[in-house]
Amino acid sequence: MESSPFIIYVTAAVVGIVIAILLTYIARLSAQAKINADKKAKKQNYLSENILSDADIKKTLYEEINEALASSARAQEVTNRISDIFAQEVQKRIGIKEQEISKKYETVIKEKSINEEIAWKKYKKVLAEKKSTDAVIRSIAEGLIVVDSKGKVIMMNPAAQRLLGASGKDKIGKPISENLKEEQLISLVKTSKDEENKEIELVSQEDETKKVIRASSAVIESEDGETVGMVSVLSDITKQRELDRMKSAFVASVSHELRTPLVAIEKSISLILDRTTGPITENQEQFLSIAQRNLKRLTHLINDLLDLSKLEAGKMSFSPAPDSVEKIIDESIEGLFTWANTKSISIQRNISSGLPEVNVDHNRIVQVLVNLIGNAIKFTPHNGVITVSAGLSAEGDSIEISVKDTGIGIPPEHLDKVFDKFYQVYERSVTDITGTGIGLSIAKEIVQWHGGKIWAESEKGMGAKFTFTLPLRK
Repeated sequence: MESSPFIIYVTAAVVGIVIAILLTYIARLSAQAKINADKKAKKQNYLSENILSDADIKKTLYEEINEALASSARAQEVTNRISDIFAQEVQKRIGIKEQEISKKYETVIKEKSINEEIAWKKYKKVLAEKKSTDAVIRSIAEGLIVVDSKGKVIMMNPAAQRLLGASGKDKIGKPISENLKEEQLISLVKTSKDEENKEIELVSQEDETKKVIRASSAVIESEDGETVGMVSVLSDITKQRELDRMKSAFVASVSHELRTPLVAIEKSISLILDRTTGPITENQEQFLSIAQRNLKRLTHLINDLLDLSKLEAGKMSFSPAPDSVEKIIDESIEGLFTWANTKSISIQRNISSGLPEVNVDHNRIVQVLVNLIGNAIKFTPHNGVITVSAGLSAEGDSIEISVKDTGIGIPPEHLDKVFDKFYQVYERSVTDITGTGIGLSIAKEIVQWHGGKIWAESEKGMGAKFTFTLPLRK
């Protein structure tokens, strides 16, 4: 019985050890369960829709590999799991890229559709404008020809086809020189370089009739200044030229018929005023003097009309010869000195010394100066001053002759028109000064025949200055 406490003690110790072992085992099971739960949570988290970062992927793979190394029995399972990780990660990234590409494709398709719609609208607008332009070109009365830089016709409207007697299909894409004479082609092309229009004579390809064509051409240039073609506007002025010819012939005939009796009347009045036929009273002399002055005006007008008709017909004769500018000016002033004295107008000379001779028609240049000085006397009030000057031009290749007055002047808006035929700056209702408006146009034709230029400078109320040039002898 003495051993009974010892047995109890041993039994209690054994029971304590067993309980400790059981608690330790239970603790290990709990810890393993927690580890497995964490791994499962990580795996579930990885298999979510979110893409892991590169750092997360490296961490997950590191843990899986460590687990495989720690337990050779689970190596295959870990390997499969790593493969799944890679496959699912690649699949998710491919899906994201597919979505991005799909959105970009949809955007491109949308922009393409918008651009196509805009381009189509612009095309329809350009097409409508082209049709409108073509309709206008077809309907204009003047002929229109467009050629490229190589001289090939790229456009010809119906009016041009009628003028040239050729169909568009036969000319489009072909050289403009085809079926045109060389001198006609040169005249047509030359108009693109001249300031004024040119009149050329063409022969119709259909009926061989001659036509007078007024051609106005212009060079077509690109943005960088390169010549890419030429456009020419053609107008048929055959009938107009025929009417001009008939008018000139009529004026010449009538003027000639009028001049003969006028000369006889003027001679008769001169004889009466000279008392050759007998004495006359003071009143008779006064009336005869008025008649004589008006006869001179009428004779001067008839001479101007004859000169104008000759110039228009190209039949005015010129006889150029070496001549002195100073002599021409002196002769012109001398013939108008008496008229200037009646208005107490002083005519002054300002001629440079040593001027070379010019090759001109003496009488025609005197006619120009008489017209300019006569106009100056006409439009200058009493006690005015007229200055006739002559000197070398700034270029040194011609002589400039000018007539400057202190008269009523010319408004600036009329300066470009004073040389037009029958143009008058002032109406007779505004001033009592009379004129025909053809003297300056004749003067311009004469100066241009000599190769010179003529122009006017003035301000209203400040007088006028007319200048013309005569080329030096070569």
